[in-house]
Amino acid sequence: MTIRKILIAAILLLCQPAFALVDAVETSPDDIILPATVNGTMTFKPCAGDCDAKHQRARLTAETIYTLNGRAVKFEDFRREFATIKLSDKSYALVSYDTETNTVTKIDISR
Repeated sequence: MTIRKILIAAILLLCQPAFALVDAVETSPDDIILPATVNGTMTFKPCAGDCDAKHQRARLTAETIYTLNGRAVKFEDFRREFATIKLSDKSYALVSYDTETNTVTKIDISR
């Protein structure tokens, strides 16, 4: 193989898009502990209802999306509303996180 072919092959490999593996778990808002700041670490149970799974931790970032009943909101508003939704029996949460970087991509809370 010539040097030129090796360089072309290397460039093609470097230009491949990187795909993140995002996992989404449904849980209860009651099983989520939010940090005080956007760049903090949240704790959540990776299952809904009564289960024996251990809590997981994942980092929030400036890119994390927060939604309440399908409406995107800022972290401060999300945190304030979360306090009232948390104890509702009819609410649920969907936490999506990048398994490679262990960062939360989105938190959906619905009642």
